[in-house]
Amino acid sequence: MKTIKAFVLVLLLGTVAPAVAFAKFPWKSKKEVTSGIKMSNNETTEKIKPMTWNPLRLMVLRLGFTEPAMTSPWNYQKKEGTFICAYCGHPLFESTGKYDSGSGWPSFWRTMQEGSVKLKREFDGRVECSCDRCGSHLGHVFPDGPRPSAVDSAALDAAPSSDLKTTNNRLPRYCVNGASLRFKEKGEAAS
Repeated sequence: MKTIKAFVLVLLLGTVAPAVAFAKFPWKSKKEVTSGIKMSNNETTEKIKPMTWNPLRLMVLRLGFTEPAMTSPWNYQKKEGTFICAYCGHPLFESTGKYDSGSGWPSFWRTMQEGSVKLKREFDGRVECSCDRCGSHLGHVFPDGPRPSAVDSAALDAAPSSDLKTTNNRLPRYCVNGASLRFKEKGEAAS
């Protein structure tokens, strides 16, 4: 019985929540609702065309939901390339900073460049990471990443100074929802 209730809840969230995310005014179109919204770096959405209307992605990106563990194909991605925001296409992480944390979500120990990810402490003490360009929710950052000795020293030296600083001789673990990412393979268009 609990399984059926959980299924119904997921079904309802999958159909209702994305509509609520954008339909603050149900009598307006998606374009009317999303145009003119101030982005995190003083741009407006006229300059950013949303790359998705997928319900799961919208629940994660715009409402801050968390996708189920072990469900993202990006968790198992081994190719070289760049992980970009699924909403606006802003570059977030390079595949060289990805590692298998065993958490069930794609994990990175560094961001791609200075200021690509914005960090904010939540009420419960966790640190939320979001896209610096459009403010979309990506996931959370924890101080339990790999040890510095376990990563390439050249990549470690190139890590942006805006990345989370830890005090326990560990690198940060950016635990990111796969639904908030797209992958751009080296030399190819985003998928």
